Amino acid sequence: MAKDSMQQLSQQIEQKKEKDRDQIEQHTLSELKRHAKALRDGLNNELNTTKAGISEHLTEIIGLVENLESSTKKARDSTKKRIQADLKEIGSASTKNRNAALNSLKWGWLKYSLPAFMIFVAILAGLSGWMQYKSSQLISLDQKISQAQQTLNDLPVGVAFKQDQSGNGYLIFGPDKPNLYRTESGDWLVKLKKQ
Repeated sequence: MAKDSMQQLSQQIEQKKEKDRDQIEQHTLSELKRHAKALRDGLNNELNTTKAGISEHLTEIIGLVENLESSTKKARDSTKKRIQADLKEIGSASTKNRNAALNSLKWGWLKYSLPAFMIFVAILAGLSGWMQYKSSQLISLDQKISQAQQTLNDLPVGVAFKQDQSGNGYLIFGPDKPNLYRTESGDWLVKLKKQ
């Protein structure tokens, strides 16, 4: 009889262990599902925040490229106009000075022609210096324009700058999706492939 009660007690203990094990498994599974859902929701929120940040920074980059291209074109046009106006002024001044010198020689006013000739030489020297100064300014501006154009030309493989009919500019990344990262300072950067 004691043996039967021991067997019953042993069976009850086994059944209790089995029941407790099932409850622990169910509780563990429920906790795992809850944690997985919380993790998935957190990742979705992070992904949405990242997408918004990327879109904002791409818009800023496109705006900067448009401004650079626009200012480069305006500077080039402005420089050409200034040079043309300066050349006209130089030609006009040179013609006037030459005519004045010829008139003084023509009338035989030797005492007036020598000072006029000296003034003419001084003006030509001044104009020559002024032309050199303007020329150096033009070369410097042309170098800046060339550097800006080179920056546009040196965009990495898979990245291109396009402009639509209304003048809006776009950075186009090749068929591959660009890799976006966040720096320690909170800025966004796009990793581009090596050329």
